[in-house]
Amino acid sequence: MLTIIGQHVNLREFWSGDAAWLVRVMARGSWWKWDAPWEGRPTEDELRRVPVRIEAMIHEGASPPRRMIIETRAGSPIGTVSRYWVEERTQWMEVGVGIYAARHWGRGYGPEALALWVDHLFEALDLRRIGLRTWSGNERMVRLARKLGFRQEAAFREAYATANRTYDRVAFGLLRREWKRVRRSWGS
Repeated sequence: MLTIIGQHVNLREFWSGDAAWLVRVMARGSWWKWDAPWEGRPTEDELRRVPVRIEAMIHEGASPPRRMIIETRAGSPIGTVSRYWVEERTQWMEVGVGIYAARHWGRGYGPEALALWVDHLFEALDLRRIGLRTWSGNERMVRLARKLGFRQEAAFREAYATANRTYDRVAFGLLRREWKRVRRSWGS
């Protein structure tokens, strides 16, 4: 079972028992307001499908996994990282990160988890680039992308709308050679 050890967080593969935790944290809290506020809180039907999707992912055996749990060094799950191919032929993958409970926000867990994930993906796969997409209202994710060396490559104006205003979709990219420079500047 793959575990990636960090200074304050670890990334580990999903276990079957993680489904109950994920459904619980997805059903409460305000994490979704940062993820995709125009979609609203997950529906009961969406939450019921989570365990089935997790079991399918576990049995799929993708290497590296499509999603991993972020846990504190004490072993408490706090979020997830994810990956998916945009275009495998051109070695282009997209990533995501989510910390679900507000009490874990602002503690550096997200940046460390995403840095561990990006580093692992560049090491494990023959990738040319890793992308990350978010929306302009998610200032934390925009800062995180820039902190890790991602460059903004596109802004799709007024792509998302809430009851109060519209937001741009912003796309960031990071090339393998750029990541090597970022890693050196961190001393890793």
